[in-house]
Amino acid sequence: MNHSLPLHGLAYESRAFRRPDSAELLRLLEDARTFNLQAGVTGVLLHHDGRFFQYLEGTADSVHAVYARIQRSSMHHSLQVLFEGEVSARHFDRWHMGFCEPPQAQYQAISNAEWSDAIPLTRSDMRRDPGIALVVRYWNTWVAERLVEC
Repeated sequence: MNHSLPLHGLAYESRAFRRPDSAELLRLLEDARTFNLQAGVTGVLLHHDGRFFQYLEGTADSVHAVYARIQRSSMHHSLQVLFEGEVSARHFDRWHMGFCEPPQAQYQAISNAEWSDAIPLTRSDMRRDPGIALVVRYWNTWVAERLVEC
């Protein structure tokens, strides 16, 4: 991964045309992880009841390439970008595509956060950045501490 270029983050939400089963989600994840590894993009994907939330981080060109691919997917519709901009650090540097299916309350809190306040983003200043702070907090407490990958 090229660390000399500025880092870029993008968060979006979408809706599935139909609720994917476990096998479809597994194929989606395997495909995304392979593509993201090659692109140098890290991030997380959350799924709840046919709704997707994804946060991507990497160079602007890499993030845009991944997002363009996502936009062409026939699995979902109604993509809404919640945040896009420069970020100072990777928050999911060990995950080419981390995945979990959070409880409804956590999913709604993340997708309804004040994402417009997330620029610029630094780890020490996440109190100003409720959207990404919620994702990072959720991931660190709900997923990473339990060593759960759905």
